[in-house]
Amino acid sequence: MIVEWFTLWIGQKTVGFLVKTIISEEFVKDLLKDYAKDFFKNIFNNAVTAPFKREPLEKAVVMAITEFLELMQQDLDDSELAEDEIKKYEQPLNKFLKHPEVKGILGTAFKDDSQAIDIKALETIWYELNASYPLPDDFNWKRIGKKYLQKVKDIIIGVPELREILDSRNLDKIQNNTTEIAGIIPDFDLERYQETIKETYSNLNLDSLDTSTYDYRDKLKVWDIFIAQNVREIHQIIPRIHELPKEHLRRLRETNELEAEVELEELERYKRVYLEQPKCSVVDIVNEQQTNKYIVILGDPGSGKSTLLKYLALNLGLVHFW
Repeated sequence: MIVEWFTLWIGQKTVGFLVKTIISEEFVKDLLKDYAKDFFKNIFNNAVTAPFKREPLEKAVVMAITEFLELMQQDLDDSELAEDEIKKYEQPLNKFLKHPEVKGILGTAFKDDSQAIDIKALETIWYELNASYPLPDDFNWKRIGKKYLQKVKDIIIGVPELREILDSRNLDKIQNNTTEIAGIIPDFDLERYQETIKETYSNLNLDSLDTSTYDYRDKLKVWDIFIAQNVREIHQIIPRIHELPKEHLRRLRETNELEAEVELEELERYKRVYLEQPKCSVVDIVNEQQTNKYIVILGDPGSGKSTLLKYLALNLGLVHFW
């Protein structure tokens, strides 16, 4: 059953040749033999082998391993290695991904409080297993670890049965913690609160579309179409410019009233500094909670600010509330 599902799932994805070569049907079957003991050993007890829980957890394992391997290939590609050079890593990667400790480390991304996976341990295991196949000098384990955590969050959101298992495991604990910390009423219905978040934010607002032929309104979910926007960071702003509505700012420019308040050279300097900042995923910025405690997201109408906030609310309600 899982093998058939995997064939359909992987067929819908655009993946590199390493995934197509390594993640075969035999690899999947072998991976699932000890999935509970290895991958989820730091999260669950043997109860995860119950029939109604087994399938969504098996799917999660296969998806997570596949996404991690794809991230590794992307980093090898970024190192500008030729395809023949990358192919030399097929067997080392196969052995690495099957290692019980590697599976256990990747499984920790599914923990409710996971902020990072142990990339140092992964790096050590790689060199212990594959001393003859050193990775490129610019291979970036840290970047892979951060992107993998986000992939796992997407997996959790995209597999409803998996969310139910993880929710049921953590709701009691979270409810007790929030009661102690915030003084919430003891009979606060956290599960109903989660459902309200899902009902409120999961659907896209498509009321403006013609529904006479087909009604999309309840069919498309935020997590089905969401693509993280690229953003640039700015740490210095001109309040009298950046806090003005764009339409009002346009009128001031047209009537030359803006130049009286702000020198054009100053505007150009701020613009130049802004454009020199590297682009990065807005989700990565939001997830850097220790560095970015407070964030203001600016963007033109229609640039996706509301959809981003819905996505973050779903992540908060479905991931961080465990």
